[in-house]
Amino acid sequence: MRGYFEWTGEKGDKTPHFLHGDGMLSAAGLTWSMELANGERSRCFVVITREARDASGEVHDRMPAFLTPDTWDAWLTPEKLTGETKVETVAMLELASADVASTITEHVVDRKVNNSRTVDASDSSLIEAVG
Repeated sequence: MRGYFEWTGEKGDKTPHFLHGDGMLSAAGLTWSMELANGERSRCFVVITREARDASGEVHDRMPAFLTPDTWDAWLTPEKLTGETKVETVAMLELASADVASTITEHVVDRKVNNSRTVDASDSSLIEAVG
């Protein structure tokens, strides 16, 4: 991903921030499929989060658990986590997240990013800084 949005301020008067790194970011996530009551299948996805640090921590208390290219294969290897592998995986996410978090910067963007129904997601102005 290029980055992600977080909001600050009081309800009804929130300010959107775009957080981004030096290049593309990779976040740890999980995906699964489930059967709905009507018999259809639905694909679900969740981004794993952790305590925010650096610029991310200045805007919000949580941030994605980031991955670095050298951790992609380990994250994507399908294996059941047990005692030792759980500890190793959490340590890997901690180190990779700290490494990536140190590159994160943020800036305020236009509030139009808040309305996914009316805004064109490919509009590059959505991530441009506003004064």
